[in-house]
Amino acid sequence: MSDLVAKCVLRVEVNETSQGAESRGAEALSNSDTKQKGRGQRKVRDISVETFPSRLESPRDDWGLLPVCSRETTPSNDKDKDQGDEKGEIGFFSGNPFVEVTKGILHLYKEDYSVLSSRKEALTLCLLGVPTSMTCHDLLAFTAPCHADISHIRVLRDSSPNQYMSLLTFRNHDAAMEFYLTFNGAPFSSLEPDSICRIVWVSKVEWAHDGQAPPGHTELPICPVCLERMDESVDGVLTILCNHAFHASCLEQWGDSTCPVCRCVQSPEQAETSECERCGTTAPSPDALWICLICGHVGCGRYQGGHAASHYRESGHCYALQLGSHRVWDYKGDNFVHRLLQNKADGKLVPSEGPPSESEGAQEKVDSVQLEFTYLLTSQLEEQRMYSQDKLALLESQLSDETQNLRDDIASISNENKELRAKLAAVTKEKHALERKLQQQTSKLSTTLNDLNEERQLGKALRNNQQQWQTKLTKLEEKFNELKTTKEKETADLKEQVRDLMFFIDAQQVIEKSDEREDIAGGTVTIGEAPKGSNKSKKGKKKR
Repeated sequence: MSDLVAKCVLRVEVNETSQGAESRGAEALSNSDTKQKGRGQRKVRDISVETFPSRLESPRDDWGLLPVCSRETTPSNDKDKDQGDEKGEIGFFSGNPFVEVTKGILHLYKEDYSVLSSRKEALTLCLLGVPTSMTCHDLLAFTAPCHADISHIRVLRDSSPNQYMSLLTFRNHDAAMEFYLTFNGAPFSSLEPDSICRIVWVSKVEWAHDGQAPPGHTELPICPVCLERMDESVDGVLTILCNHAFHASCLEQWGDSTCPVCRCVQSPEQAETSECERCGTTAPSPDALWICLICGHVGCGRYQGGHAASHYRESGHCYALQLGSHRVWDYKGDNFVHRLLQNKADGKLVPSEGPPSESEGAQEKVDSVQLEFTYLLTSQLEEQRMYSQDKLALLESQLSDETQNLRDDIASISNENKELRAKLAAVTKEKHALERKLQQQTSKLSTTLNDLNEERQLGKALRNNQQQWQTKLTKLEEKFNELKTTKEKETADLKEQVRDLMFFIDAQQVIEKSDEREDIAGGTVTIGEAPKGSNKSKKGKKKR
């Protein structure tokens, strides 16, 4: 047995809505389209993971498979433990399983044959399609001979009605290899020999938020009949004309020639609604339509629209079957290659033209024709496979180029983001400095306004004082003018009195010196009226 095998990756796609407030950052570039492409028609279901730890293992915190934020339930209480002991739990395991519940989709990716790896590196095995009739206790009983070498067992359920998966993690590779060789292909129970244990090697178990396959891996599809994973290394996988794949054994049990999923008729019979896929017109006779035996394309003949021949030139599919006569035409050899037809009455093979041959080599000729047609059809399918692989490689190269371009764009955007963040930090720092300055200026302005108000109040008080002092000054000036006028009048009177007195003294002295003193003493003095001019001069002097 070769050591190179195609290992599987078991991934639990956790639904984002079950994570509460957990965020995944800005990697949301077309995530919804990518998820829908990876999921197909599958919907989010309840997924439960039950981990049965071995008694030989010390308690650990990493037994959980799912992220802590997505778990909805916790392990059972002690009451459930007592019930498990009453059921006769296997001695190699103790207590209740570690239960995790979330919403999501289970993906099983398998390595491509071009990237096979050694099985010696894997310690985990996955049991596909364990029937639900087997309880956890039955599963532990089934694996009881190897409990000493098993670290823990996980049971994964995704609401499938009739089966679940189980993961067995071993302590060493030899124990895992022994279990694989012993139980792979063996029935779970002697009462149900059809329920066979199918085992695959698992490289790792992980959880993610998207449905993208890891590089170099392809997801194993689910058979629509038995709802089990389809692995060509375990069971034969058959793909029919409508591109639906099934287990060969499941499709054999189907009663008619229709597809179990879409009810498409697999035999190329002429239907009432048969029409050319290119032009959409219905042919006047059944012989006018041809169906490609490689991809199932239906086109009109060369005498109508020639779309069947156009399909050959575009895709290289050289074999087409005429719907009316069931004859096969080879566009490459430009002749009919299928000389036998199937009788609609009894389903037997009959010649296409002329009566059946009764010669001794008729049967050998039929066999050789069948072998030739099988060989040609196989070669054409091989060419189609190579064409599909080349096209897929081209798409992968284009995808890698687009991915690289997107990465470059993301790198440039991240650099711009860093620069903008640096500028934002500088602007924020400058803003804080300006805010501090503004606060200082605002405080200064408030202080200045207070001082201004105080100065205004002081000025108002000073103006009031000034008016009062001006009033007092005016009153004092008026009093001074009055006193001045009074003083001037008094001075004038005093001057007149002094003049009169001096005149009297002078007159007395003159009289004393005069000889006619006696005459003068007996005389009289008469004062006449003052002249008008002299009074006016006196008044003018007084005014001055």
